[in-house]
Amino acid sequence: MIRLLILVLSLSSKAFSFQTTTYVRNHLVFSGKAACNDSFHRTPLYAAGPGDKVRESNGKRPSLNPTIINAISEALLIRSMSDTKNPMEITENVQPLEVAMAAGKLATQCIEKRAKSSTAVKGDESSAFTHDEAQLICGRVVGVVMRWDELERILIERVKAQTWITKYGEENSFGVIKEELSEGDVKVSVKKKMKDDPLCRMCRAECLYALFLKTVEQLTMEKLGQIPVDGHSGVDFIDSERLEVLFPKGFD
Repeated sequence: MIRLLILVLSLSSKAFSFQTTTYVRNHLVFSGKAACNDSFHRTPLYAAGPGDKVRESNGKRPSLNPTIINAISEALLIRSMSDTKNPMEITENVQPLEVAMAAGKLATQCIEKRAKSSTAVKGDESSAFTHDEAQLICGRVVGVVMRWDELERILIERVKAQTWITKYGEENSFGVIKEELSEGDVKVSVKKKMKDDPLCRMCRAECLYALFLKTVEQLTMEKLGQIPVDGHSGVDFIDSERLEVLFPKGFD
């Protein structure tokens, strides 16, 4: 089911071809052993430490969201530095396949890092992600990265629609800058902000991921009559105020 999810989500992106999906599926998402690159290993903004013993006793699995948000935030940082070795955006000189590979590798490294923190604590080994959970994490990270333009366009539109955000200077809470709310190309300014402001970058990662879950994954899974391996596509990592902005027509 996870393989079908990643295939369907990928096919819905114009830039993500079947060939790309197949390659990522066979060599990144499902192999579990992507080559590591030390340039990816930076301090995560979300704690991904040992599991909760109470949660374990209740049979609940650890949330995938912190690891996914960390990976997306890291992808935003790499994109801001225009890293040609690990490209995180499609350009005239960078093909979709290259971006998909880099995003998949980054997600795999975040999963491996999470696994090490779990096995390092005696009795906490069960909090490491399962194979299916790891697949879903990779699929979601790649899905967001391959849809930067689409998701960022929606984010800007919904932030612009709420005048109080600019009035009270709350753009940072959504990971955007004031210049984005006006016409014109501000990619350079956005990349500088993502590079210099980790908190703003994390907020942007949260919002883009939330939009992906509700506008891409949930709709796709409903059509398939399926649910993700983590049991839901819930956005439980964003406060109610931001949810009302991101999903103005209602949030379930």
